[in-house]
Amino acid sequence: MRAPSILLILVVLFAGAISPASAARATGSATGKVASDDGTPIPNATVSLAGNGPLVSTTTDASGRFAFVNLKPGTYTLSASARAYATVQGRTIQIVASAPASLELVLSRAQASSLTVIGEVRSNGGNALSTASAPVVQINAQAYAAQAVPAVSDILQNQMSTTVVPVLGGGLNAPQVVALRGPDPSETLVEVDGHQINSGNTGDFDLSLLDPAQLQSVEVVYGIAPSSLFGPNTLGGALNVRTLEPTTTPQTLVRFSSGSYDTFMQTIQATGTDNRWGYAFSLHRYTSGGQLDNYAFPYLNAAGTKIAGYAPIGNDMWASSAIAKLRYSFTNGGFVGITIRDQAVNRDLSGVLSAGPPPGGPVNDYENFSGTSASSTNVAYGLDLQFPLGSSSAGKPAPTTMTFRHQTALVNQSVNGPGTATSPYLYNDRDVTTDDTLEFDRGYTNGSLSLKFALTDEALSVNDYIPGVIYADAIHAPAPAFDSPALADAPADSSGQSAPTIEQLGQTQRWVGARYELDPTAKLHYQFATYYSDYSTFGHSIDPRFGFVWTPTADSAIRTSVGSTFQSPQLPTFIIPNPLPPPAPTDEGNYVSIGNRDATAERSTEYDIGYEHFFHIPRRQIHFSLDLYRTDLHNGVATFFSSTPCVEPFSQYHGNYPCLSYPVNVTQEVYQGFAFNSDYALAPRTTLHLDYDADSVYTQSAPQDSLDGVVLYEQSLGVPLHKLNLTVQHDSGRGFSYYAGMLYEGNYNELNLPPFATVRAGADWHVRGFDIGVYGENLTDAYNFLTTRSGGGVPYGAYNGTGRNLILGTTPTDALPLAGRQIRIVLTHRT
Repeated sequence: MRAPSILLILVVLFAGAISPASAARATGSATGKVASDDGTPIPNATVSLAGNGPLVSTTTDASGRFAFVNLKPGTYTLSASARAYATVQGRTIQIVASAPASLELVLSRAQASSLTVIGEVRSNGGNALSTASAPVVQINAQAYAAQAVPAVSDILQNQMSTTVVPVLGGGLNAPQVVALRGPDPSETLVEVDGHQINSGNTGDFDLSLLDPAQLQSVEVVYGIAPSSLFGPNTLGGALNVRTLEPTTTPQTLVRFSSGSYDTFMQTIQATGTDNRWGYAFSLHRYTSGGQLDNYAFPYLNAAGTKIAGYAPIGNDMWASSAIAKLRYSFTNGGFVGITIRDQAVNRDLSGVLSAGPPPGGPVNDYENFSGTSASSTNVAYGLDLQFPLGSSSAGKPAPTTMTFRHQTALVNQSVNGPGTATSPYLYNDRDVTTDDTLEFDRGYTNGSLSLKFALTDEALSVNDYIPGVIYADAIHAPAPAFDSPALADAPADSSGQSAPTIEQLGQTQRWVGARYELDPTAKLHYQFATYYSDYSTFGHSIDPRFGFVWTPTADSAIRTSVGSTFQSPQLPTFIIPNPLPPPAPTDEGNYVSIGNRDATAERSTEYDIGYEHFFHIPRRQIHFSLDLYRTDLHNGVATFFSSTPCVEPFSQYHGNYPCLSYPVNVTQEVYQGFAFNSDYALAPRTTLHLDYDADSVYTQSAPQDSLDGVVLYEQSLGVPLHKLNLTVQHDSGRGFSYYAGMLYEGNYNELNLPPFATVRAGADWHVRGFDIGVYGENLTDAYNFLTTRSGGGVPYGAYNGTGRNLILGTTPTDALPLAGRQIRIVLTHRT
């Protein structure tokens, strides 16, 4: 009897110990707040948690607050939506039983941009992980505008796997374009509010013309993973520039800055909403006396053998830009809006183009482009319509949304002086583009479907156009007195080439894209996309893409993607003059450059894999990400040089034509590398940023006669092999804030100079609606040698004249200068 009694007592005691836990399993909870970009609480917003059991949803109260209780511990995928706001989705959070999760959600006003990675989610004081399959960087443009940063290109200089290319020369106020993960800026898609703005002439866009003060944000999307439908015509990635949007509450801003080299900036803007009408307006002006204000620069005698005198050069600039948006919101959450953008710029390019010899170099290396200037206007008119389809409950948007976008853009450029037509960026041209897109987005419980159709028509007229042939040159003859007016256009070269012509070019681009996102659990995330493209210039293309993200916890993500893409030829590629102009001068290689009607798109396959993790220590968070990529370019365009006799297998000309150079799809290239990014919270409002990347760009194979200045398997010029950014930043919100940073660029950089580092710093004081700041760039005054140094760069390897023997480090390169030390004082008033 004793043993059974003891056993019965143990069973009862054990049952008593486990019964309470079994009857009431441990659960978690979450509380939070939903607000707009300007901090206004959003009532009736729907917040949902999925992927860890049945979908649970709640709505926010009048103050934008919400709460979840009795949640099963684990990883959840969070989404939030509200009428008239863009949906936030694809963020992971962790629910534990020991403490409630604290969530902060920021929704942006509904907008027509084609990229969907917007909004912000913070969990327990730190950023929530995104399930996007592409590496995405969100840049707050207004933060840089507060530092009086004059151009978007200056913002992107510090980003990893991003090369800011000085296309005409270096120094202050030089035109700049941007390339992602590669050497060619035309392979990077640039959009403004969902509209592609790449030029049909050069294939890129001068980002030194975009003012951060008039922007909401700049999104950098690396690679082609199907996280967003930004278009099929890109290799390295896409930049999406979001201009100012109407705010929920009225806001005004007045900003004035003064800096080195007689540089001044003024901005006035207002945003807000009155009943159903939303508005955003901004007016900005930039003027700079330039670092080379009437700088006396030598020019050579008519024979080009010795200095004959001096003529003034400069790099002053003035620009004005305005943006206006008016939006009417429907009761169902949709809207219709119009946008007007207007920009005018005038640059003195004589200082950018002129070049002198390196220290101790020959005296006849001077090139003086005195009197060269460029004026341009850029006007765009846009109409956006977003309309929910189907019924919706109070405050909750409909599951299906239709978005229509239209934009007509007109760009005019006028170039004066001896630099006219010495570069594809220096033609007198007129570019008219109409861009229309229609997109359907459908949300599901565990995913979404997007369909997009795009139609773009472009008409480009180029004056004085002879493809690839320089017909105007620097000043080698007597110049006017120093104080005389700007010089007239230089005459054509004495080679007897034909007179310049006016070319009328055009193309039509159509494409259809479909993307499907599936989140079967909070840990598995799939993304599929397919594009069908029809371009009048080269034909058709079908490009599938796949992305997968695994989030084992809310703080870890492994990303991978694969897909194909293309880069269409630029319009001047197809120009073949008839009759052909004669060969270029001897120093140009005795070739005449023409187009190729048989040129087609460059096609590539891209692979990407990345890892991201948040480390949590008491009151601190460390963010770490690593991304590895590879792009195999199958039929890249190279310039083919025919030799005597001028008949080659790649040429469509069979006869005694002049020796030719023309683009052909023959090269095999590789872009590969990795980018490492980390953020460490030193204090609640103090962060240390450390970013490092290595980008390897090289040619694998190409015909011998196309290897002009190219060495197989050697890093391409203009893409730094290594890049590092180190920044410490303290943002107090109110009171005193500061930052200090260093940017390092390794060999093969865009300046053609040895590795270098620049230092920047700034501090500001916030008090009663006023911000007073002092900021500095290139504080060490690195590489400030004013003008280009002909042959002063790091030599590059090349093949010798026979095209058979490899000679390393013998091809001279030009060294480009950086803008000198700059100090800016900024005063901002906000209401």
